[in-house]
Amino acid sequence: MDTILVPVPDHDKWSKETAEVLADVETDPEVVLLYTFTDEDVSSTSDNLGQSPESVDLDELASRKSAVRMASRTLETAGIDTNVVGASVDEDRGDAILSTIDDVDADRAYIFSRKRSPVGKAVFGSAIQDVLFDSPVPIVVVPLAAV
Repeated sequence: MDTILVPVPDHDKWSKETAEVLADVETDPEVVLLYTFTDEDVSSTSDNLGQSPESVDLDELASRKSAVRMASRTLETAGIDTNVVGASVDEDRGDAILSTIDDVDADRAYIFSRKRSPVGKAVFGSAIQDVLFDSPVPIVVVPLAAV
């Protein structure tokens, strides 16, 4: 069984589309959904839940994000179990993704990318570029429609 990492964007539709592509392509994977938090995001999410930012478990906090729940439901409907991991990031989401690839011993990762114009196709976002250039595993880039 392959372990697949899916960094979940903070956008329900994009997380669902990425999960649907994964479910269509993969056979019996173990899927780890990663949600990355800035300090500000941890603070606002924990405040919304009535918890102290210092006492929250990032994995539990990540499992409460709507985009993570959307991806999880989509995959579970397809018969694929998921694990949720939350990670704190300062500035660089790409480093958090690369670190989690190593931590969960992923065999590949599915990441989203906005659809771009012909000129824009030559340049990805900085996090995606970091992951594509430095990943020790194959990366599947799922182009998503702009919303």
